[in-house]
Amino acid sequence: MKIETSVIWNNRSGGNTSWFHPRCCRLEGGKLFMSLQSIGGGDFYGPVHESIFDGARWSDPVEIPGLGWEKSVEDISEGVCDVVPYDHAPTGTVLAIGHNVYYRDGALFDSLGDWEERKGPVVCRFPVWSIRNRDGKWIKSRQKLLVPGMEECSMYSCGSSQWFFRGEDEVYIPLTFGFWNRTDRMVCSAKFRYDGENLEFTEKGNILELPVNRGLLEPSLLDCGDRVLLTIRAEDGCGYNAVSTDGLHWGGMTPWQFDTGEVLKMSSTQQHFLKCGGKIFLVYTRDTGYNSHVMRFRTPLFMAEITPDLELVKESETVVFPMIGEGTHAPGMGNFQCYALSEKEAVITVGEERGYDRFRGNTLMARITF
Repeated sequence: MKIETSVIWNNRSGGNTSWFHPRCCRLEGGKLFMSLQSIGGGDFYGPVHESIFDGARWSDPVEIPGLGWEKSVEDISEGVCDVVPYDHAPTGTVLAIGHNVYYRDGALFDSLGDWEERKGPVVCRFPVWSIRNRDGKWIKSRQKLLVPGMEECSMYSCGSSQWFFRGEDEVYIPLTFGFWNRTDRMVCSAKFRYDGENLEFTEKGNILELPVNRGLLEPSLLDCGDRVLLTIRAEDGCGYNAVSTDGLHWGGMTPWQFDTGEVLKMSSTQQHFLKCGGKIFLVYTRDTGYNSHVMRFRTPLFMAEITPDLELVKESETVVFPMIGEGTHAPGMGNFQCYALSEKEAVITVGEERGYDRFRGNTLMARITF
C-alpha cells in the first residue's frame, strides 16, 4: 500500500479560502466531483460549492444552486453543511445529502442547546438532498428528507455519514436523531427508493442507543454484500460498530478495539470505512498518548485493516495524515471522507481544522494505491 498526500487548496496565509468538508465521488468520463464549503468559525460554514477534477487539476469552486444561506425566522439564517455526495451509475446522477444548520450574529445558532442554554425560536434540524444530472445541472436542490416517525424530533441527520446505493434504485442511509426531552441521540438506518429524480422512504430499522452525554452521532455504513457494517461516533470515550444482514436491523454495539485486545480511546469524533485493495479498513483518530493537546485527539488520521470479527489489526495501523506540530497546537483532521476510485485506488480528503489561527487552513488529499 502506498500513500501520497497533496495540498489541493492552500490557505495557511489567509489570503484565499479555507475549504472544508471536501468530499468526492466519480463522474462519467473519468472526472471527479467534490462538494465543499468555506469555514470561518466553529461549525460556521459558507454556502456549499462544487469543484471538478479533470485528471490534471481541480476547478475553482463554484456555489451549488440552492445550497447557500436562506432567511429562516427572526434574525436567524438557515444554511446547509456536512454534505456527502455519491454517484449513481444507473442514472448518471450525483445524489448529495447533508443537513440544515442555523446561524445568528455571524456564528452558529445552537438550536439544540448542546453547548449552552438554547435561547431563541424553536427550529429543527433535518437532512436535505440535491441531485446533479450527467450534464452538470442541479435538477433538484435542497429537498427535505422525509422519514416517517421523525416529525417530532428536535433533530435527525445523516450529515458526514457514509451511505450506499444497492441495485438499480435502493439507497441505505444511517440516521442520528433526538427528541426535545432527551439530551442523547439515537441511531437507526432507513431504506429509500431513488430514480435519479426523487428520493422516497420505504422502510426503517431498529434503534440503537447509548444515553451518555449526546449519545450516538454521525453513523456510517459499508455494504459488504452478505452483511452491512455500521460505525458510530459516541461520547463515552469509544467508537462503536454493529452488524446487520439487511442494512436495517442491527445487533448489539461493540467498541472498536485492536486484535491485541486494546480498546481504541476516542473523544467524540468520526470514523469511516474504506473498502479497497481487497480489504476493509477503518479510518479514524484516537488518543495516541502524544496528542492530548489536540481537540478530541483529532490528529493524526489513521487507517487500519478490519478483521472478519471486526477487530483492527494493530500491526496494520498506518498514518494517513501525520500530526503537524505548531507550537502548542496542531491542525485537526477529524472531518474527512474516504472514497474508493477503483479496486486498487482510493482517496481520503480533509480540511485542516485550525481554530487557533482563525480557521485558516489547507485542503488536503491522500491518494492510496494497492
